Amino acid sequence: MNTIVTTGKRIVLPLLLIILAIASCTKDEDDTTTLPRLFRPGAIKITTADTQVKLEWNASLFTTPKAVKYTVEVYKDPAFTGTPDFTGVTDTSGLVITDAKLSIKQKYYARVKANATDVSAESAWVASADFTIPGIQLFSAVLASEIIDGAAILRWKVTPGITRLVLTPQPGTAKDIALVAADIAAGRKLVDNLVPNTTYIAELFIGTKTQGTVTFKTKVSTISGNIVDLRAITNRPNVLADTLPKIPSGSTVILKRGLTYNIPVAQNLDRTVVIQSGDDLLTPTMATISMVSNFNISASSSIDSIVFRNVTLRSDGYASKYVFNVSNACTVGKLSFQSCNAAVFRGIVRLQTAVINMTDFVVNNCIVDSLSNYGLITVDNVNCKVNNFVLTNSTFYKCEKIITSRQNAVTVNIANCTFNETPWGNGANYLVDFSTSGTNNVTGGIKISNSIMGPGWLNAGSTVVRGLRYGTAVVDVTGTYNTSDYSATANTIPNMTLYNKLSTELFTDPANGNFKIKDTAFPGKSSTGDPRWRL
Repeated sequence: MNTIVTTGKRIVLPLLLIILAIASCTKDEDDTTTLPRLFRPGAIKITTADTQVKLEWNASLFTTPKAVKYTVEVYKDPAFTGTPDFTGVTDTSGLVITDAKLSIKQKYYARVKANATDVSAESAWVASADFTIPGIQLFSAVLASEIIDGAAILRWKVTPGITRLVLTPQPGTAKDIALVAADIAAGRKLVDNLVPNTTYIAELFIGTKTQGTVTFKTKVSTISGNIVDLRAITNRPNVLADTLPKIPSGSTVILKRGLTYNIPVAQNLDRTVVIQSGDDLLTPTMATISMVSNFNISASSSIDSIVFRNVTLRSDGYASKYVFNVSNACTVGKLSFQSCNAAVFRGIVRLQTAVINMTDFVVNNCIVDSLSNYGLITVDNVNCKVNNFVLTNSTFYKCEKIITSRQNAVTVNIANCTFNETPWGNGANYLVDFSTSGTNNVTGGIKISNSIMGPGWLNAGSTVVRGLRYGTAVVDVTGTYNTSDYSATANTIPNMTLYNKLSTELFTDPANGNFKIKDTAFPGKSSTGDPRWRL
């Protein structure tokens, strides 16, 4: 009996619990949770595009979609004081604002709150990080290679309807740059007459609406002193020859790239001058000086320096053609060729019979080819003297001679140079030749470093050359290679390292002046020869 009663209790108690649970569930479905104040929305996520910003946040806790509305305010002030720049209300947890409502390139801050309902007060605000609508950007970055001291090339995505280009120096006044149909179709404009070492902001427009900006800085000018700019004169090939006697000493004469300037008769120089091609982003070809005749130095002149920079020097044949054929007594501190090309001469510089004193003869970053029996420079009389010969970062090919002097010197310095088909073959000529006994010493020594010697220039079936002839000199040769087809039978250059392949296996196309190193196994591929050809 007791057992039956106990079992009955065990059955009745679980049944009562089930009934209570069902009743409880029915009551929950009928009731709604009431909050005195809504929870604030979640953190604001910001996504910007060219012309808009998208603000998104997590909905307030214990709310259902569309049941609560949110107010969005946007300010310039991170403290959210004053009148908002934008106010919007949405029943979703996100909002897109375009540049029709907010300014581009302006820093803004947004805040969002859940609005009050019939039964709950509004939430507290949640604030965003700063954001900016960047605006449409058609411009490409300005390439360093397309900026010079007074001009730059601006490029943009080709877009129909471009109406204006505005350029503003920093600081300075904005200036409209005229655009023609060809500029708009190409998406490119050369802007010139700029101030060196100055920052500019360029801006494109369609009507009054900006289409992007780009900032660039012009390069520092390398030209100083009195500037004589001949680039605007395009139909007078003798204008350089006409101008040189009339300019002050120390002037820089600027030539237009792509043009040829004639020296029709022997031209005496008596003052310091720099002659160079001007920068031109659209015309890379250097100005050419056509040596119909040659330069000389006026008698009794004392000149600090004569410099040729970024020009091509050419003649129409070998017979009696020089860049300088100096026959008058004079003194020159420095004669320098910088970043030049020179070809087809009997010789580049010849110092003849008078008392001619030159301190420095410099060739740097040049390509020289096709020189006859007076070579790069010939000091042709014991009354003439060059103290220092400096050849650096240059290429010499198809040259019968390089340096010849009948007078003592202080130094010869050859560094980072490439020689090929130089000098004249058949054992006739020297690379460096101090030829006159008694006046053939180099007191400060001969130094050759990081250079490459290819074969001599074929003569009577032979490419065999001679190296260095001198009386007394300390010779220092380092980091210098000779190809397997280089051969010197007398006055050899000491301490060169053999590259056991032909010049045609080392260089890309030496017969046509391309000395780009093609053998990746060459030990000096990145450290020897003219740097322009290295790997």
